[in-house]
Order: sequence, then C-alpha cells, then structure tokens
Amino acid sequence: RQARPPRPPRGRDVEQPLTLTLEEAFTGTARHLEMQRDGRPHRVEVRIPAGVREGSRVKVRGEGEPGRGGQPGGDLYLVVRLMQHPRFERRGQDLHTRIAVPVPTAVLGGDVAISTLGGASLRLRIPELTPSGRVFRLKGHGMPTPREPETRGDLFVTVDLQIPAALTPEIRDHYKALEKLAGTT
Repeated sequence: RQARPPRPPRGRDVEQPLTLTLEEAFTGTARHLEMQRDGRPHRVEVRIPAGVREGSRVKVRGEGEPGRGGQPGGDLYLVVRLMQHPRFERRGQDLHTRIAVPVPTAVLGGDVAISTLGGASLRLRIPELTPSGRVFRLKGHGMPTPREPETRGDLFVTVDLQIPAALTPEIRDHYKALEKLAGTT
C-alpha cells in the first residue's frame, strides 16, 4: 500500500482589531471590511452582536489566509476594542454614570431626567435629603447580554450635587437665611 501524500493545509486563521463605540456595542452593528482574496479585494459584511465586550472575538469564516491546493481559507477573528465614552462606563453588563442634581432638589426631593445609552429618557425620583455620592440602580437599563439581547445589565447612577454657577444677591440672601435657620452660623 502506498501512503497518500498529505493534503495541503487550510489557510491560517488571522486576528485583526475592530474598534467600536459603546453605542455600537450596545445596539450591535454591521461593518463592511475590504478583504484581499486571490489578489482581488472584495467586501465582506460582518454583523457584530449587541452586548459585545472588550476583547470579544467575532469569527468570520473563511476570511483568513487563503488555503492551498483548493483547501478552504482560514478564519478571520475580529478582536473588539471599545472606545471610552464621555458619560458611561461599562463594568461587565452594567453601566455606570454620574448625574448633576441641584442642591434644592437633593434637599427637597424631586425628579431629574436621565438619558440612557440606548437613547431613552427616564425620570429618576430623588428622595429628599439625598447626599452627594448616593447611587441609584435602574434595573434592566444596562448593556444587553450577547446571545440574549432581551436580558440586560443595570444602570447605576451616582449623584453629584450641583451648586449654583453664580450667586445673585437674591440667591445669596436665600442661602444666608437657610444658614441661619439651620443654626450653622
């Protein structure tokens, strides 16, 4: 019996970074990539699922290095890198943000508007005497879970007290009166 000559190997797998915004990771997105194949460039559409994390690998079958002797090409792995967001920080499937709350609202209570990463506008109820640094949890308003986009993490909102930008004589008088009532003078 004669041994068969070994088959040529399939193409090698290739890794390539893919930078996404946090919004793209939240909603999922499609990217068109220019790939070199047998000397001619061609476009490949890649679907990125909602909820991908930093370091996730998205597999694109057959778009790595071409195989030899008719063997299939290797796979392309896109390694996800997430850009920093100016308002939201991702921790696992949860999102964290800060919101400025005027001192009168923190003292007396009231509602403040919050925009989520997905673009929804929510009203957050601030109870009276809310201190700076208090964290509120908004269940189900975080990042979607890959393969289960209906399941979401939570949104954690930290209160930052917002003092007036300027003191008019009237505002100064009110704070002086408050100071006197509180007995801090």
